Amino acid sequence: MGKKKQGEEVELLETLGDFTSKENWDKFFTIRGSDDSFEWYAEWGEVGGPLISHLHPQQQILVPGCGNSRLSEHLYDAGFKSITNIDFSKVVISDMLRRNVRERPAMRWRVMDMTNMQLLDESFDVVVDKGGLDALMEPKLGPKLGNQYLSEVKRILKSGGKFICLTLAESHVLGLLFSKLRFGWKMSIEAIPHKPSSKPSLQTFVVVAEKEMSSTLHEITALFNKYSLYCYGNQACGINEALENENQIRKGHFNGSYIFYSLQDLQLGAQGDLTKLCQGRRFQLTLGGQGDSLFCYRAILLDARQQSTPFMYHCGVFIVPKEADLNWRHEVFLSSDY
Repeated sequence: MGKKKQGEEVELLETLGDFTSKENWDKFFTIRGSDDSFEWYAEWGEVGGPLISHLHPQQQILVPGCGNSRLSEHLYDAGFKSITNIDFSKVVISDMLRRNVRERPAMRWRVMDMTNMQLLDESFDVVVDKGGLDALMEPKLGPKLGNQYLSEVKRILKSGGKFICLTLAESHVLGLLFSKLRFGWKMSIEAIPHKPSSKPSLQTFVVVAEKEMSSTLHEITALFNKYSLYCYGNQACGINEALENENQIRKGHFNGSYIFYSLQDLQLGAQGDLTKLCQGRRFQLTLGGQGDSLFCYRAILLDARQQSTPFMYHCGVFIVPKEADLNWRHEVFLSSDY
């Protein structure tokens, strides 16, 4: 019976294809039915303890991309009554509302796209994401939808609020998450315990990012030893590499060294809000100079301390032939008044 059900689940998952398609999800939930929940990644017995340790009963909690998971129901039954669930599938929201309206009357359900939420700024204390960001990060689509979603998370979270992301921690997901929530966020990553298996499997991780009022930059705290991970091969290597790379960037900022950014980093907001001064922040952006390009442009930004008097922004632009770059740089520094 177990093998039959497992085969049915595999066949059902194949109906999704594109995890970002609303039509595919409507079909999935219609076939699945209202009483048959589907749990992505770890079960409540594994994630419940680590998740609850980051929550308070009085907090306003948002669960985006809720699907028909029982995660919200378990949280409600554990004493967390202020929960709003959203999903862009009308089918699943209708099913979940019918399933919970009597036993959990205070829980809210809304049809809504998590990349464009009709919610007020700074209206939630916690966002609990179980696989939502992973689903948006289809490799063939790139980071666009994930970037839009994280921008919404930043907008709706109160200062001091937390984004709790249950994820398989693939390198392209962590790359976006770490860079998007870089300045003004305190972040940790923890491995969800589960029984070791002789078969290769993907382990679930929880990333907790706390929103601060300042634009301080913190190193990411890993609450596990890389040698104790139960995951195998590419997943373990990808997580360790992503952590090391990101913390290297953050250490570089602390040391006042140059940090290199691409145009995509600028679009993702990886360098923080450029309209706000961040004392000592220094980075270099290089555009062009790749492939057959004949042009290479470099911009360097160095923030001064906050001024009590009105501060005027001064900007100098030098267009220099590439072969004369070193000579011009020397002359500019010699004649600088800074």
